[in-house]
Amino acid sequence: MTPSQPGLTEEQKQRFSGLILLDRVISEPGGYHAALMENQDDTFLDPVFSYLQGEDLVEVGDDDHYRATDRGREAYQKLIQQRQSYLAHFEIYARVDLAEGTFGDPNEPFSDPRWSDVRIAVAGYKGIDPYRIVFLAMLADEAFFSDREWKFDLALGSDFFTELEEIVSSQITVEELGYQSEEGESVAGESVIEDVIRQGAEINRERWERERAAQQTLPMDQEDEGGPEEAGDREELVYVAYDPYQSMAMYAGSALFVEAMWLSAFW
Repeated sequence: MTPSQPGLTEEQKQRFSGLILLDRVISEPGGYHAALMENQDDTFLDPVFSYLQGEDLVEVGDDDHYRATDRGREAYQKLIQQRQSYLAHFEIYARVDLAEGTFGDPNEPFSDPRWSDVRIAVAGYKGIDPYRIVFLAMLADEAFFSDREWKFDLALGSDFFTELEEIVSSQITVEELGYQSEEGESVAGESVIEDVIRQGAEINRERWERERAAQQTLPMDQEDEGGPEEAGDREELVYVAYDPYQSMAMYAGSALFVEAMWLSAFW
């Protein structure tokens, strides 16, 4: 690890493991029996459930299955908001052509040599824990849970956390963005990242404004085809409306702006 970014602490590992399992408890109501006997792999989750219970995030319901407490639902709502904020404000910095000052489409492959991933540099400049950015990026990819091994990843000494540390330590730093101009002047990395952040924020705002305008032109019967009776208990329980527009202008206007949710603990 670089001196400026220490490795994950045991507390961080516990919180990340707890958030992953809390996500599953709420996403799959009744999916985890308190005795953890229904699925042999679930026995590996016992230490994490013990941690969640100790933090008053889950409890055992009348049906002997784990369920989220009010405190757990609040923590999960914050996780959802941060995941939505990540997608709205940070994913744009995954594909940046630093030479041309352009940004790639989210659907373009990472393998294109033009692109540099500066999400960690952006997070560091804004004072955000870079591990949160990587963690949310991984959690936002539903493919994470399609791998049967995800339950084993919650062990504190697993390769999952080693991968988190390796990703963070291998990313471009703000200092590395500095360069010499054609005139021989030194351009500090801080100046480069500020310019990148502002450009990315402007693109994000333009994209969201187009999407908002398109949504407003939809017929009412297409806005919510499912209807409230089909929404399901999970959506009613944990859904929190996240409106990026209220902060979009501030993101675009200042490279230093960051929503308060990123600077506080999940619980």
